Formats: sequence, structure tokens, C-alpha cells
Amino acid sequence: MSAPYVSPVPFEPVHPKTLAVYCPDGRFTEAVEDLARHLGHPRIDTLTLPGGPALLNRWASDYLESEGFTKAARFLIEGHHIEDVLMLAHAGCGYYHAKHSALGPDIAVEQQLKDLHFGAKELQTAYPHLRIHLYYVRPHGKTLEFEPIPREG
Repeated sequence: MSAPYVSPVPFEPVHPKTLAVYCPDGRFTEAVEDLARHLGHPRIDTLTLPGGPALLNRWASDYLESEGFTKAARFLIEGHHIEDVLMLAHAGCGYYHAKHSALGPDIAVEQQLKDLHFGAKELQTAYPHLRIHLYYVRPHGKTLEFEPIPREG
């Protein structure tokens, strides 16, 4: 039996006040954390499943997936006293490709933006205190660009 690994990263006993909701695509993980730090959030809680914010839209995703994802969001927001939510969709998302590829890439992006807005509205209605920030992420060569998406009024 080998010795346990001990991380040099210190344990922080206080939960972060920011939740990031996005796909678990590992190509974006470090960049999402970097965006959070850039915005003044040194640490984040994450809620990641394929489709990310799409799962907050029970009309566009599988109902059972949506229900489970919504319960997880509720648990984190209430239990960790979340104040800010970063909701992100990304170019080339496999979830949207699997669901909407027959309609073409423009329709998939359009649906991603609709799902971001729908999810933001659902969370804002349930938790009016939240500051919700929407982003669409696109790779540009070896970098990632986070385009802020204006909230619908």
C-alpha cells in the first residue's frame, strides 16, 4: 500500500460564494477558474454535467436530468450561501452536437444562448439576490475567449 498523497494546496474551510455552471469539458476547466479569479472570485463551487446550463431548462433537456441538476443547484446556492453565478456555454459542445447536429451549428449556438437565458431567469426568479453572469466561450488558437452575454430584460 502506498502513502497518501498530500496536496500542497491549503484547505479553505469557508465555502466559496461563487458557483460556476458549465460543461465538464476539461479543455475549459482551468480557464473558467481563471475567469473567476479575473472577476474577483478566488475560488468557485462548480456544477458540471454535459450540457451545463441546458439542464436548468426542463423544456429543452431530459426532465429527470433537469430535476437532478436543479436540485443540485438549489443545494449549493442555499447550503453554500452563493452570491454570484457564472453560467457558461461553449463552442463545439458535444451535448448540443448530440441533440441538435441535424439542425446545423448555428441552431445549436442559438439554443445554447436560449438555454443560458432560460437558466438565468429560473435561478433569478428562485433567488433574486443572485448576481448572474452569462458567457459564451470560444477557442481562438491556443486561447479561450469569454464573451459576456447580456441578460434579457
